[in-house]
Amino acid sequence: MKYDIVRLIKILAVLAVILFCLRLFSDNKAELDLWGNVGFVSAFPWQDGFKNINTFSFTEPGRAWINHEWLSEYIFHFIFVFFGGMGLLVFKFLLGLCLVGILYLAMRRASLSYPVIFLWLMLAISTIGYGFSTRPHLLTYLFYSMLLLILRGHKITGHKYFFFFPIFGILWVNLHGAFFIGAITLLLYTIFEWFDNKRFPKKEMAVTVLFILATFINPYTVRIWRYILYSASIPRPYLSEWSPFTSVNYIIEHIDFVFLSAASLAAICFSRARKDSFWLVLIFTSFIAALAMRRNIPLFAITATFVIPQRLEKLIGDAIRGMLKKLSKALIAAMLFIFAVVSLLYAVTFYKTSFFRIEIPQKDFPVDVVSFMKVNDISGNALVFFDWGEYCIWKLYPKCKVFMDGRLCCAYSVKTINDYFGFLYLEKDWENALKNYPTDIVLIHKGNPVYAKMLNMPGWEYIYEGRIAGLFVKTAGQEQFFSKIKKGLIKYPDIKTCEYFP
Repeated sequence: MKYDIVRLIKILAVLAVILFCLRLFSDNKAELDLWGNVGFVSAFPWQDGFKNINTFSFTEPGRAWINHEWLSEYIFHFIFVFFGGMGLLVFKFLLGLCLVGILYLAMRRASLSYPVIFLWLMLAISTIGYGFSTRPHLLTYLFYSMLLLILRGHKITGHKYFFFFPIFGILWVNLHGAFFIGAITLLLYTIFEWFDNKRFPKKEMAVTVLFILATFINPYTVRIWRYILYSASIPRPYLSEWSPFTSVNYIIEHIDFVFLSAASLAAICFSRARKDSFWLVLIFTSFIAALAMRRNIPLFAITATFVIPQRLEKLIGDAIRGMLKKLSKALIAAMLFIFAVVSLLYAVTFYKTSFFRIEIPQKDFPVDVVSFMKVNDISGNALVFFDWGEYCIWKLYPKCKVFMDGRLCCAYSVKTINDYFGFLYLEKDWENALKNYPTDIVLIHKGNPVYAKMLNMPGWEYIYEGRIAGLFVKTAGQEQFFSKIKKGLIKYPDIKTCEYFP
């Protein structure tokens, strides 16, 4: 009987982890890059359909476009064509399970006890769940964790890895622009091998060089590195995920990150485990990166998983096991079962109208206004709110081209970016976006500071107010539309409560 209940506890623990992953990784709300990730790339770089210039925009239609995640977008496009939005949701969940599987393997290799593994996994999964949407950065999470798994096993110098790392570099550079994280990590590893062992690490250096050289194998060759350096120099205070972590603004949203950071600090300070300089520098660097930009919080959680649980095992492992021994096996099994059921119910029902479809919430996207534009055949050059750029490209292109969209410095110059956000937030010379560009349409959030200004802007008419957006058109050039208004031919679409992708 004892064997049976212990086995049941193990099964329920695995089920609880999987269903907790489902709860954290099953968000089905469309995010601002979804349409670009699915629609921008439908051909390989050597085929005619591959886009190298910014044809979706009217501000810089001939500008070269560095698509640093083209292969991920091709994969997403392929999945969407054959399996639809549900296929994308399943793919995202499977990527999450693969990532968690790697983290579990890393902890099992360290001979950690199951209670410590379970508790840490739950905290790490919760922290990684921030921003776990169908985007190419999920591939960076996966590749980064695989790289750390290899380094943790000290197998980098094995002969087979000389062939592995070039392939690793080629895939990573084409899947997502954060491939440079791999290069930095390998370089740090090589440097600390040199200092710790008092010898020049020839094999480690060779692997690092091979990885970096492999990253030149992409449609843009060395230009991809120039873009990465250029992109890193551009601040993005207007993007919430690029904003720094501050306890005042984000402590509730990222309470898991706070607990994970506190546990990491305690484990490093009080554990008697050997202080490995490379791993300590790596976790410190990833922590600073997480504080500097919230989008790096999941990377910190991944890094911490390879460093902290071993120290926690030595620090509080006996105490955790002692507490569990005081509980009956039946109670532990019941708690795991309840947790698994709650996770499943939350994943399937909470804030979802359809678990198997990607939802486009009207509180986040101007579904009603864009529908109005389509049924009334409104066309022209459109300045749209940043979060809606790729949505409008998907819905309105080629009749409407956008001022700017989520690709930012991949496809737009600093001047265009500054003029755009200067307009939205009423900065100095905010009218440049209307005066210096052939802008015909303005579709902005009613919460944007410029919205009130546009209501009284000479030469512009406010023609439609949606739930979250206002639509303005320039009087010159839209005579056909205003003629429809006079004749009473304007159509008003029947807007459903929820729109789905596609």
